[in-house]
Amino acid sequence: MPDSDWLEAAAPRLSRRSLLFQALSASLAGFAVPVLAQEGQVQSLGSLGSVLDTLLPADEFSPSATALRVDQDVMDFVAQNQLMLRLFVAALGWMDSLSDRPFGELPAQQRIAILSAMEQADYNQIPGRFFHILRSVAIEFYYARPEAIAGYPLSPAPQPAGYPPPWS
Repeated sequence: MPDSDWLEAAAPRLSRRSLLFQALSASLAGFAVPVLAQEGQVQSLGSLGSVLDTLLPADEFSPSATALRVDQDVMDFVAQNQLMLRLFVAALGWMDSLSDRPFGELPAQQRIAILSAMEQADYNQIPGRFFHILRSVAIEFYYARPEAIAGYPLSPAPQPAGYPPPWS
């Protein structure tokens, strides 16, 4: 077997997509990138908690997103899809690179301004797509927990007991 043949047999074939992803990963080396556990769950996605707490902050009626562990739910969800994981790594790395400090260390007004710009961004670009996917997923996980609305001054819906008069 010639020298080059064993190298080709031993080395995995790299597609253009995987090469670009590896280059992007290398360029994000200074940023917080995910660490995958043995089970395939993401252990860290950098500033994800700060982004979620900016979108869903604590107030007098409800706790913040990270207080309800929505960040962990989102990380587990993202870990199930390699393309989504790539999107989150790229977007969170980009957000951390916008200033001399990571996104989570920025003042609230700057964090809100960044997220507002991402909300208005083209959905077919990383910032816009990331914002809209993250917001949808985060709201779904947040309001799936009863603790999210426990402090709201709401009376329970009447439907479990039937519709009270004059509707019945």
